[in-house]
Amino acid sequence: MATLEIEGAESGWLASVALGPDDLPYLHTAARAELVPDLGSLVQRLLEEPYEGGLLGARRGEALLYALADAIGRRRPLLEGERVFAHVRGGSRAEPSAPVPPGWDEP
Repeated sequence: MATLEIEGAESGWLASVALGPDDLPYLHTAARAELVPDLGSLVQRLLEEPYEGGLLGARRGEALLYALADAIGRRRPLLEGERVFAHVRGGSRAEPSAPVPPGWDEP
């Protein structure tokens, strides 16, 4: 299952947004309960914005998650005084990981 991971520049992971059975995004988990209203508001605002000739919220499935990640990356919105960014984890566009070089974990 693909999720949109939202992270703060200083505090790290803040929340995961998943798609429900109706293909609409919902806040799956958050680092702190007090973030939920602000994150929900941020996602709702982004869904209503123009994106590539239409509304961002008109997309469905993983395309919606990737569009949200792109919009957050371009706008770099503030959340509790901190810039946030986003990426999609587990999506079909994920690039295969590069092999780990030998000895990477040695002191």
